[in-house]
Amino acid sequence: MRHYGLLAVWLFCLPWISFGQLQEVFTVTDKPLRIEIPAQSDKETYRIIPCGSAGMILFYKSVEITSDNATRWYFSFYDRNMQRVWVKSAPILSFLEYRDIVVGKDTLSLCFESDKKQRNNEINFQILRIALLSGSFILNNGKIPDQGVIRSFSVVNQKAVVGLNNNENKPSLLIMDLPTGQTSVIPLMVTDQSTLLHCSADSLLGNLTLLISKIISKRDADLYLCKYRIDGTTVFETKITTDKPTNVFTNVTSKDLPGSETLIAGTYSATPSGKKAKEVESTGFVTTSLISVVQKSTDYYNFLEMKNIKQLLSEQDLLSLRKKSMKKSHNDQEYSLDFSLLLHDIMVWKDQFIVAAETYFPQYHTESFTDYDFYGRPYTNTYSVFDGYRFNGMILAGFDKEGHLIWDNAMRINNLVSFTLDPKVVLFPSGEEVILTYLSEGKIACRIIRESETIEKTTFSELELMSTNDKLLNESGSRMVYWYDTFFLCSGYQEIRDISKGGNDKRMVFFCNKVRFDP
Repeated sequence: MRHYGLLAVWLFCLPWISFGQLQEVFTVTDKPLRIEIPAQSDKETYRIIPCGSAGMILFYKSVEITSDNATRWYFSFYDRNMQRVWVKSAPILSFLEYRDIVVGKDTLSLCFESDKKQRNNEINFQILRIALLSGSFILNNGKIPDQGVIRSFSVVNQKAVVGLNNNENKPSLLIMDLPTGQTSVIPLMVTDQSTLLHCSADSLLGNLTLLISKIISKRDADLYLCKYRIDGTTVFETKITTDKPTNVFTNVTSKDLPGSETLIAGTYSATPSGKKAKEVESTGFVTTSLISVVQKSTDYYNFLEMKNIKQLLSEQDLLSLRKKSMKKSHNDQEYSLDFSLLLHDIMVWKDQFIVAAETYFPQYHTESFTDYDFYGRPYTNTYSVFDGYRFNGMILAGFDKEGHLIWDNAMRINNLVSFTLDPKVVLFPSGEEVILTYLSEGKIACRIIRESETIEKTTFSELELMSTNDKLLNESGSRMVYWYDTFFLCSGYQEIRDISKGGNDKRMVFFCNKVRFDP
């Protein structure tokens, strides 16, 4: 069996510490490649953006206000050795917040959006472009019409493409020519009671692929695949048909393939129970493929049928579900696990397409306090406090280009709670294997699979701190992202105690570590 490890990257002589094999212990004196920035709390706005082999950007919103009601955002560019190359600031209107980013070959494009209260302003969104090596900034101002909300953001051939939804369920595209700043708004063809779900851009061909949901009733919605050119002209619009009227798409994404083919993949619900499509939980994966406007068959794969679902559910749980379905005269395809899922983008691996989704649920805890009524009699008030979203598993499967299932697998996620619904598990292809890895509570989890086979079970390894005297007390906002080659970035907020100083010597920091996967 081959052994794998995630390694901390160290300064100076760069010895390696194994993260995948816990039985190996090394003693080192040098410090890891790690950035620490003092923080007051985990509510601050520090973010890390990997920029491939060029380096990485660390940025945050300051409290500095300029004379024209703008707030300074600071950006620091670091090279691959995590040495700072430059630091610069950009004034962003104070009522705008960071929304999304597009990482180009040598340029970053960041989108900032206002909240709904500020939609009537002449400027209610801005696009900031950053040339990485020179550190030069270009700022474009724009106005989102009709109480629109940004659903997607792309940059293709010097044009920014902003996908918009609004309260009237009439989605549109806002296209900005970045050199001139001129904008145009194109209503989408499916405009009656519709919602934009997904938008991807092909920078090579300059085409846009959109998935739009058209609401038919509280429980039913039709899915449309639409193709547009970058200038907003329509190529085609086609309805995605389903073989089973009771099945409703819950999450969808797409991948453009050579030869005018498109693979659509996502999740579905077989038990909408009168709910809107976007509100229901998911029963399984769904796939279909098209050549231009010609759709092939639609395939549904109930999670209960998948061979590796036992990685998330015990045999007793599965048996109980099957018994419950038999009592209701259903078969496995009709009975649902009903997961809340966060869908990843489709990943191309060899000649296959991996569809992955993370399961989560909102977590609360109860707090109580004693109060007194008008007569001085005590009574207890109890209320629920939202702790965040607890991520508890990942389901993934490999498909061919026509959407036929080849294999499936699953992975448990331990002790990961987040206030943001964004992907937590990184999928990293390495030859014939795929590595699944995430960061939680100061530990890197790593699992190696080869299609449906588990090569190495999940191992947990400590993320190195700045000093051997440091002890991790708490961690939040954990995030792990792929960087370049076999390197990753781990970041978040940590409360740390220096045990060499004794007493209550604690510090709160935003941190970023460079780690390497070592096959």
